[in-house]
Order: sequence, then structure tokens, then C-alpha cells
Amino acid sequence: MAVTLYGTFAADRLALLVLALGLTGAALLTYALATVNAGSIVSALVGVAASWSLSAWTRGTGAPGGTVLAAVGIFVAAELAYWSLEQASVPDEGELVARRAAGLALRGFGALFLVACVLAALGLRPGGGLILETVGVAAAVGLLAIVLVLARAVYEAER
Repeated sequence: MAVTLYGTFAADRLALLVLALGLTGAALLTYALATVNAGSIVSALVGVAASWSLSAWTRGTGAPGGTVLAAVGIFVAAELAYWSLEQASVPDEGELVARRAAGLALRGFGALFLVACVLAALGLRPGGGLILETVGVAAAVGLLAIVLVLARAVYEAER
């Protein structure tokens, strides 16, 4: 949803179409998660990615600022959406969640690096630069880690 809103506000023209594509993708993702329909997740993420791509296209040539973060955001949303479809419950769920979150963070940084390398190979320079975007992703992952630690502490206190 954040990718859609940012893309809508940043679009030079066709902002309503950017918003419509993104909201359609978000609605489809909600439907996919509510009905446990893995196939619809792909369509939903394509809608969000198309929304970002259209927004970037309206701003001319080059990669607009936030492109790397948008790609990583869509990647992380896909991972979390597929995780939410899993029905199995594991006794050591806290440990499993921590391990999976660490794996997701590593894959997110890998996606960040891959997208940055592809943009650099194509001669496209994202607005904020790789270091600034990496700091932003690290801050987001750090915030997620803090929330995870606090949630685990509350869970342990209730036991």
C-alpha cells in the first residue's frame, strides 16, 4: 500500500491511474489472503508493481528515488503474504518466527543489493543513492526487529 501511495503522490501525470492500479492490487491481495488463494497473490503484486512502474514512467527516463525501496517493499510483501497462507502451527513458534524474520531480513538486503546492481548496470541512478536507501531499509528492518522483540516479551510475560 505504501508503494502505491508514494507512487501516486510522486507521479507527474496519470496519478489516478497509478492509484487505481495500486488499489486494485491491494484489494486483490486482501481477497487472496482472506480466501487463502495463493494464485491471486501474484496478480495483486503485479498490480502494485505496475502501479509503481507507471508512476516511474511518468517521471521521465531514469530510475526515480525510491525505486530500490519499492522493489524491496514488494518483495517483502510477497514473502509475508505467502507466510500468512501457511496453516501449520509449531510449538516453538517464537523461535521459528525469529529465524524466519532474520532470513527475510537477509533476503531483503539481498534483493536491495540485486536491484541496486541492476540499476547501476543499466546506468540508472536511483534518487537517494544506494547508501541512503540502505540506511532506510536498515531502519525499517530495525523497527521490525524492535516490534518483534517487544511482542515476544509481552508473549513471554503472559505465559
